This record gives sequence, structure tokens and C-alpha cells, in this order.
Amino acid sequence: MQRVSVALALAVTLASTLARGQSGTPATPVAIAAPAPVVVDDPLSIYALTFGPGDHPFFMFGHDALLVRDRKSGTDRVYNFGTFRFDSSRLIFDFLKGRLTYWLSVSSLPGTLASYERENRGIVLQELALPAAEKRALRDRLDENARPDKREYKYDYFLDNCSTRVRDAIDRATGGALREASRAPGRLTLREQALRMTAGAPWFALALDFILAGRTDRPIDRWGEMYIPEELAEGLHAVMLPGPAGPHPLVASEQTIYRATRPDPLHVPPSRFVTMLLIGLGLGVAFLALGWAAPLNKLARVTLGILVALWGLVVGFLGCFLVYVWGFTDHVVAHRNENIFLCAPWALALVVLGLGVAFGSRRAALAALRVSVAALLFALLGWALKALPPFHQHNASLIALFIPPWIGLAAGLLHARHGAGRGL
Repeated sequence: MQRVSVALALAVTLASTLARGQSGTPATPVAIAAPAPVVVDDPLSIYALTFGPGDHPFFMFGHDALLVRDRKSGTDRVYNFGTFRFDSSRLIFDFLKGRLTYWLSVSSLPGTLASYERENRGIVLQELALPAAEKRALRDRLDENARPDKREYKYDYFLDNCSTRVRDAIDRATGGALREASRAPGRLTLREQALRMTAGAPWFALALDFILAGRTDRPIDRWGEMYIPEELAEGLHAVMLPGPAGPHPLVASEQTIYRATRPDPLHVPPSRFVTMLLIGLGLGVAFLALGWAAPLNKLARVTLGILVALWGLVVGFLGCFLVYVWGFTDHVVAHRNENIFLCAPWALALVVLGLGVAFGSRRAALAALRVSVAALLFALLGWALKALPPFHQHNASLIALFIPPWIGLAAGLLHARHGAGRGL
């Protein structure tokens, strides 16, 4: 009876902690349901904690953790696989190399909830109906994994992150039942999941769409989609476990502890093909119009040269960056990126040649024309290769963005080079 009283007192304390209001709207009810009377052999409760997206690009995918509640010792320990040093001087360098080091940390429940509430990130709690022996084994494995000499791991946003680590821990605790229940075809690909989660930040979504290679467009199952925390939370509902009274759901209960005021992520990624095509056509027409006017108008010639230099700087840098990511980093989801066809690395030569065009050099204009035609043919080759199965990357919107400017630039430089009158 004394243990029952202690357990109920802990439940009341936890309820009061969870009931605190922050920048969003607390759900109703806000307290974790009081547990059943303590059974000496099973004082543990295991919960999956799912946190909604945040504002920073690092947090837009959401987050996962495991809560182990021990009513015998009166502790609530949150096991968080997503810990890293945000203020590290090596963060950007390690990110670019694809060698981020994350680790498993252990924190208190009140502090964890308060932190995510301050960031206006939703919090969903799912109690897992695991057998007593599996709860203890899971708790022991987490404690072992959290040791300073074992806690670190090489983080991958799509293949090995805070959500996949929680997924794998739960799968082991269920004897593979989660994996078995997740063999159905996925709703979306890795790319589509990423783009829907970042739809509220168009520039970041565009950068992701550009850097992700064809590997992220392969069909995946529900298991693969669970690199997104909310997909894992949904997938847990599909798991049934055997029991003395017959099969029962893995998720015994679910509560929304904190409801954020931000909009929910989109169900599917938005289509940006028309927008990208219009931007690409606009750039192509601008290059063509300036090239047409350049032989007779100094201002048009100078403007054309400056834009050629800027275009070469941006596109050439992007092409070189893709080569670097493929050849020198561990970002496997960006290897063999077909966008290299659209952003020829040798376009960097246009930085110097564009300045020559601005100063009226016929030799520079001819060289810029040759570079542009070569880049255009390279882009068209990449487009044509789409007819072959190995070239399956979904980059239609980027093709629409880059090919029209290459056409307009080549045509504009051709006219500027051979146009009548003074100037070039």
C-alpha cells in the first residue's frame, strides 16, 4: 500500500508539471494517466515521446525520445538520441563532411518538456504495452548505451537519426514486431518526406531538393519512412503483440501533452514545377534580350556581362559542390546526383569571361559562348538520360529551372558575338 501511495503521489506531481502553460495550447487532458497499482515485478512504464517540428532547419523534421518511468525508484528518465553540440566550432565542418557526432543523453522529464514547450513544439506521449521483462531489458540497454564510452554515434539525417534509433530500440523490445508491421509500401519516398516537412521554408526545401540524389527517390517501406518522428508515432499503432488474453496493441494509450500553435506539416510535398519553370523562362528571356541588345547598347552589354559572371559563379559553384559531396563526404544520399548535369562545374569560367563580355572583348564573348553551349549540351544530355532506368532521380522542377537559362544564355551570347553594329 505504501508503494501504491508513492506511485499515486508521483503521478500527481507529474500531472502538475505537465499542466503548465507555455506559448502554445495545452491539450486536454494534460496529465499522464495514473498508472495501475504497482506490481513488484513490473514497476516500469515505457513511453515514446514525439516532439513536433521547430523553427531551425535542424529541427524541422521533429524529434523522438524514450521515457522510462520507474515507480519503484520514483524516477522519470528521458533517453534522447538527438544530443549534439549546437555551439561546436566544428559543427559546420562536420556537417559538410557528413560526419556529425550525436550521442544518447539522459535528462529529467520536467526539464525536457519545458524546453520543447518554450520552442512551441508539440509533444505526444505514447505508452508502450511491453512485457515486464522486455521493459527491464530495454531500460538496461538504454543505460548501457548511455555510458560515456558507448553513447556516441555517427548521425545521418535519413538513415541513422534520433527517430531510427528509437525505432530500432522499440523493435528489439517487441522481438521484431515493429519491423514486421512496417513492411507495407511507404506512403512517400525519403525525398518527398523531407520536402513536405520543410515546405514552410521554401529556400531550405529547394536546397534539399537540389542536394538529394536519386537514392532518395527509390520506393521504401513504412520502416524507411520512420526516419520522420511523426511517421514512427503513427507506425507504432500498427503493431500487435501476443499476450495471455490474445493479441493486444503495442500502444496502450496516447496523449497530446502540448499542442503547438504552429501549422501542422503538409501531408504531401507541394509541387513547385510551374514556379521553377516560370523562373527559368524569365532568366532565359532576360539573357536572350540582353544578348540581342548588347551589340548596340553599352548598358545592355555591361549588364549581360555581369549577369553572365554571376550565373557562372552560382551554377559553377553548385556543380563543384555536388562533385565535392559525392567524392569527399559521407552524405550517401547525395552521391551520384544527376543535378551535376544541370550545373556544369566548368561554368565557373564564366566568372572571368563574363567580365570580359562587360568590357566588350570579342574573344571573351566567343569563349563564354563555347562554355555556355557545352554546359547546355551537358544539361540536355542529363535530361535525355532520363529515358534510361539508372537515371531515375526526380528533378523535373530543377530541369525546368536550369535548362531555359542555358538556352537563353547561349542564344544571347551567339547574337551578341555576331550581331551587327558596334560593341561586341
